[in-house]
Amino acid sequence: MRRLLIAALVVGGFTQAAEAKRAECFVADRHDRSQKLMSFEVDDDSYPHILNINGVDEGATPAKVIDIQLYDKANGQFETWYLSQVERSVDRQRSIYRMHFGEMRFDTREVDDRSNYTLYMDWEHGKAGWLDEDTAFNVFDTVEEKPNLVVWPASCKRLD
Repeated sequence: MRRLLIAALVVGGFTQAAEAKRAECFVADRHDRSQKLMSFEVDDDSYPHILNINGVDEGATPAKVIDIQLYDKANGQFETWYLSQVERSVDRQRSIYRMHFGEMRFDTREVDDRSNYTLYMDWEHGKAGWLDEDTAFNVFDTVEEKPNLVVWPASCKRLD
């Protein structure tokens, strides 16, 4: 009986570890694949799910790579690029993260979402796809029906 209980705990521990979904991702610039657009970590268990973001500040000239923080209204600064929110949904083995980026508005101190991206993480097969919503339109739910037509690969390495 004791051995059976120990075996159940060990198997339960492996099952729980397999379900903890974490990854480290890199997304190349769509015009020059040798340059980085963004890198970040994904943690499916804790909000905002997208952590340690380092990406191109689209408002900067010339473009510079910066650490992008989750927006905090109390500490927000003007002319700073922020992640305002992340929406997460699940489709079978895929986790879908819709990320909103922008700058703080002067009048409301809310983030004006100027750039939206969607990450499709296929945890079972270890693949990821990236959609820049500013350059692709999701007409007739094409992204959900045929994601390989409008989504380019993101390089993700599982951490679990």
